[in-house]
Amino acid sequence: MSLQSQSVLVCGCLLFGIVANTGTARGAPQRSAGLAPQSLHANMEGRLSAAESAAKARPNDSRVLLNLVGLYDERGDFKKSVPLLKRALVLQPHNLKAYRILGIDWFRIGRYTKALKPLRTVVEVDPQDSEANFYLGLCYLALDRNYEAGEAFDRAAATGPASVDALYFLVEGYSRLSSAYLSRLVALGRNSYRMHELRGEYFELQHAPEQALKEYQAAVQMRPDLASLHYALGDAYWKLSRLDNAAAEFRQAIKLAPQHFMAHYKLGMVLLDQNNPTDALKEFRTALSEQPGLARAYLGLGKALYEEGLYDAAIPQLERCVELSPDNPTPHYLLFQIYRRLSDSMDADKQLKLFKQEDEILQAKKSPKLQ
Repeated sequence: MSLQSQSVLVCGCLLFGIVANTGTARGAPQRSAGLAPQSLHANMEGRLSAAESAAKARPNDSRVLLNLVGLYDERGDFKKSVPLLKRALVLQPHNLKAYRILGIDWFRIGRYTKALKPLRTVVEVDPQDSEANFYLGLCYLALDRNYEAGEAFDRAAATGPASVDALYFLVEGYSRLSSAYLSRLVALGRNSYRMHELRGEYFELQHAPEQALKEYQAAVQMRPDLASLHYALGDAYWKLSRLDNAAAEFRQAIKLAPQHFMAHYKLGMVLLDQNNPTDALKEFRTALSEQPGLARAYLGLGKALYEEGLYDAAIPQLERCVELSPDNPTPHYLLFQIYRRLSDSMDADKQLKLFKQEDEILQAKKSPKLQ
């Protein structure tokens, strides 16, 4: 498999793919059979002129405004659509379609923070809105909020067809479309920090950490102001057991983005590796204050408390990890260790049994037997 197909299929299928569905849903150009390009252009200009005249004559008619928005978006004039959408929402404050288009248009002109509110409004009312979830995920990615992006993409994917064949063709089609987008990205930004970042992700997938490290270093040199790049570089250092370098990069990511809970979490893990559970506790607690549902941070917090000898305090943290991530065997093993040190043989035996059960299931998933 080529670099393009591997990196896009694994990392970017959702990132680029659903765009294929968004054009027609929002009034993408519909070519009339038999019309030459000149006729199509003249037809568009005529429709635009009529729609603009109608909007001037009926500025309080939301349907007229949204019709003009559709034409502007069809032509790619997203900046012209935004004020019309705002006006339409004043007239119809519960119009989810207008909120969705406003969020998407904010995204398309690079105003990712602005796009969050209208897209969240749609998702709060209709969590199954795949288009709103997709663009919400893109905005979170652009804002270095990868965990929330993943949740949005998961919701978008959950609305897909139940047919195995249909899902296969969607994945295949999206991966090919993504490859085409990647080709354009390479052509437009061959030496950009984004390409170094993308190559770093590719080398990570290929289990080539040294090459990935070089690409992330190059990306950081070009854009030292981006927390996401320092985070990626720190993660690469951590995987190579270069703990001091990893800690420095995670701290820089936190300096640039104090609410980057994954950087706090990873810094906590590095500090545990450096036998510094006291400072690790602070990082895990900060991560959980920003993202209370981060199961891995509860595990890290429980482990840090265990290493500090605070067994009673560690137990509820590890139990919370089990609640959030019931398939993870590790918290059961730590609980076994704690109960054994507390001379609670009954609970220790229970946790050891649960650890073995979950570990066996996990190993089976990693190495499925051929039937």
